[in-house]
Amino acid sequence: MVFVFHAFSLGREIWGDFSKSGWFKGIYTITNKGHIGVSMFFVLSGFLITYLMLSEVRTNGKIRLSNFIARRILRVWPLYFLIVIFGFFIFPLLPYGIETVHAFWRYALFLSNIDEVINGMYDSINFLTATWSVSVEEQFYLSWAALIALLGFRKQRTFLFFFLCIILVTIIFRASNTGNERIVYYHTLSVISDLAIGGLAALLAFKGNIQVFFEQLSRWKIICIYILGALMILLESKIFPGYLFTFQRICFGIFFAFIILEQVYAPKSFFKADSIPGLKRSGEFTYGFYMFHCIFIYYWQQLFIQLGWTQHFYFFGIYLVLTFACTYTASWLSFLYFEKPFLRMKRFFR
Repeated sequence: MVFVFHAFSLGREIWGDFSKSGWFKGIYTITNKGHIGVSMFFVLSGFLITYLMLSEVRTNGKIRLSNFIARRILRVWPLYFLIVIFGFFIFPLLPYGIETVHAFWRYALFLSNIDEVINGMYDSINFLTATWSVSVEEQFYLSWAALIALLGFRKQRTFLFFFLCIILVTIIFRASNTGNERIVYYHTLSVISDLAIGGLAALLAFKGNIQVFFEQLSRWKIICIYILGALMILLESKIFPGYLFTFQRICFGIFFAFIILEQVYAPKSFFKADSIPGLKRSGEFTYGFYMFHCIFIYYWQQLFIQLGWTQHFYFFGIYLVLTFACTYTASWLSFLYFEKPFLRMKRFFR
């Protein structure tokens, strides 16, 4: 979703009159909702991390905080810093390279989303911007770890209180910044409710009582909920006008949490994502795919501009195929030869 959104939106002006055609605008109306895929990513991440932590508490009676942090570092940091170092120090020296106005120290401290709020409007290096969601995740993990160290989270009701507080803070923060688009989109306090909603879904799943609900859910009801959720996303500007926009992210997060639980627990699903051949395997590459995709979008666009291939729909189709193929290949190679050696080290921090 995010790839398609960026492929159509980043550098859209380079396609000239072609981008003003009726069919391009029609497709763009749908693809410009792809950024909501980041919200899904946050909810899923909150769900997985919370479920793993609850499992650790059940098995060991506590959370080994140092091991938790070490595992997160091994999964996230290597590729994150590879992209950051490339963007700040290597990219400006390459053909088509440009200097960035972003502040390296904020990126080094996983504050790239805050830097995006401050400097993003003046910068065009989109692959650095893509790191903003990773920074939000790290801020969530580290603040969570600090609270666990301080309060000793051993009971599920403490998790519940923590997540509800986060959601309340997000609602208040979004209501206070409704008119500032960049803050609402990038700021941690504006989006962290997604992770909290995923965490709440994990609590429900861990207790087991939510499973009965989904086991009894009929196929037609599931289809209706999916349709209503899709309409909510497509018609978001009409459904959430003015201050109702404050609750938009909460509603999307709840819908995405439903999708996760329905996919896992509903035996009468009309569709199971893991039934698609190769999709489960491809899931291992999604972090790299997300981090690399804007780099290839940028370079293929520059090449097409140089060749003058920007005025016909078939050139745009070639651009989409090449960008996707290069991104997938790079993420596959990155996982096998760069990320996996770090992931093997996680066995020392169980």
